[in-house]
Amino acid sequence: MSDVKKTCPTCGKEFFVLKNAEEKAIYCTLACMAKAQEKFESRGLAFPGLG
Repeated sequence: MSDVKKTCPTCGKEFFVLKNAEEKAIYCTLACMAKAQEKFESRGLAFPGLG
């Protein structure tokens, strides 16, 4: 399997994921995902896939 380089939208860090998980992997860590979720909740928006 091959890897794909992505950039985390929360912190800007580059990370690698397997090609077959490319669509699902958005954040580099769970901490970055939690930060993004907090931003969505503070704006009164639903976080995609968790609500």
